[in-house]
Amino acid sequence: MGDWKELILKTGVDKLLEIIASTGEITLGEASRQLGVKPSIIESWADALADDKMITTSYNTQGELVFRSTKANLKVKEGKIDQLKKNVDTTITSVESDLDNEEKMLNVSKSHIHSFEQVLKSDINHIEIFTKNLKRYDSKKSELMKLVNHLKAEQSTLEKQIGRIDGQEKKILAESDNVKKTVDSKVVEVAKSKENIIAIEKSKDELKRDFEVLRRISNAIRKAHPEDIGKKIEEIEKRTGNLKTHNSLVKQKFEKLNDVMHHLFK
Repeated sequence: MGDWKELILKTGVDKLLEIIASTGEITLGEASRQLGVKPSIIESWADALADDKMITTSYNTQGELVFRSTKANLKVKEGKIDQLKKNVDTTITSVESDLDNEEKMLNVSKSHIHSFEQVLKSDINHIEIFTKNLKRYDSKKSELMKLVNHLKAEQSTLEKQIGRIDGQEKKILAESDNVKKTVDSKVVEVAKSKENIIAIEKSKDELKRDFEVLRRISNAIRKAHPEDIGKKIEEIEKRTGNLKTHNSLVKQKFEKLNDVMHHLFK
């Protein structure tokens, strides 16, 4: 608390001294008004400054207490001005240094911004390339969609054709089964025809034997006695009747075989 009061006191005295030095002289009332401090306090400060020979005090014709600046106060003021100049120079130097640092930082920032601009330009270029590729992709996609739709239409057509082929295949299989059945029946008929041929061959052999018997009988008739001829003739007629009957049967079998072969291969 004491330090705070001392600081206020020094500040008030300095302000009072500054006012007196800047104006040359000032009344107690005016100083109190400008500083906003009670006259009694201003007067105590003025007494302290007068003791240090920084100011002089006197009364004017109106009876007002007047404070006037001394050479010591002027020297203090000049010293403060010099110090202020030094402070200003120091501040200027500091500001210049700060400006240099700021300029360096600005240059670094400019460099970073330039690098960023280059990167940004590269990114923009990549984006433009990507956009072009995307447009080409969209175009290719549209073409592919058309091709897919065309393939779907062809697939539908093929499925219909496959359906028709499946129906035809079923029909062919059914016809194939019928043909197989027909062939099987024909094979059976051929087998029977082979049997008939074998029977006919046997009949031919029998006919040959009968003709051979007839030939022998004919020769025997030429050599036989006249009274035996009647018996021989009866035997011949009987043999001839048997041959006619057998020949008729063979003829029927040949006709039946011919019908079978014609029906089989027509």
